[in-house]
Amino acid sequence: MRMTANLAQGRYQYSCDGRTMPVQDDWQLGRDEQGGLMLVSRRLVGDQGHGMEVQALMAAGLVTECRVVWKDEMGEVNAHYRLAPADGRAPAMGDPIAAEWAGPNGLQQSLLDGDNRLLFPLMRIFMGPLLLRLCDMEFGVEVVAPDIVDPSQRGKLLAPRVNHRRAEILPGDANIQGVHDLGPDIRVFSYLGDEAERDAHCFVDRRGLLVGYDWPSSTGRLWQVRLRDLEWSPELISLC
Repeated sequence: MRMTANLAQGRYQYSCDGRTMPVQDDWQLGRDEQGGLMLVSRRLVGDQGHGMEVQALMAAGLVTECRVVWKDEMGEVNAHYRLAPADGRAPAMGDPIAAEWAGPNGLQQSLLDGDNRLLFPLMRIFMGPLLLRLCDMEFGVEVVAPDIVDPSQRGKLLAPRVNHRRAEILPGDANIQGVHDLGPDIRVFSYLGDEAERDAHCFVDRRGLLVGYDWPSSTGRLWQVRLRDLEWSPELISLC
């Protein structure tokens, strides 16, 4: 994957109980060599540059393929996910999801059933399109994502992990503090995802961009993510 044209970029700022946290989360949106939509996102923590990078191709709001790199003090792990349509068709929701990842015993492979499942590469920039699809699905969907729950377990790191996600749009008059500071035409979602991010509120603008994300931790602390330093090409209508 190689980006040939940059159409948008930005970064996400993390805070906990109002205190800025040492997380670098930036992204670029552009075109690949075939003219398709390509997203590159990096999330690094601390001074050593440890964290994750994702390069993904998208079509109609779906992630159709992604390459994932995890880097920490133990080394580097790579994975490749893609939708696998039959008979040369264009990728679509419901296609099987092919996964390859570098386990401790060499390359591992898996083909997962794609029915009512979405490929989700975990990074914040991919949440806007995910939420817009989830809000049309009353009972939610299962998402297939690389496993980063416990990076010390190298056999499971970046292996496919399936869990259920659900979201619904809150009414426009919902009393959500700070939503008016995020810009015009902001849709507020109630989001149910991983155990660590229950009862989250997500804020998505008219372009399908996640501009804010609030969730309480299990210890009662309020984590917040905000989109900063956005640059957006006028030729690009939306992320979806």
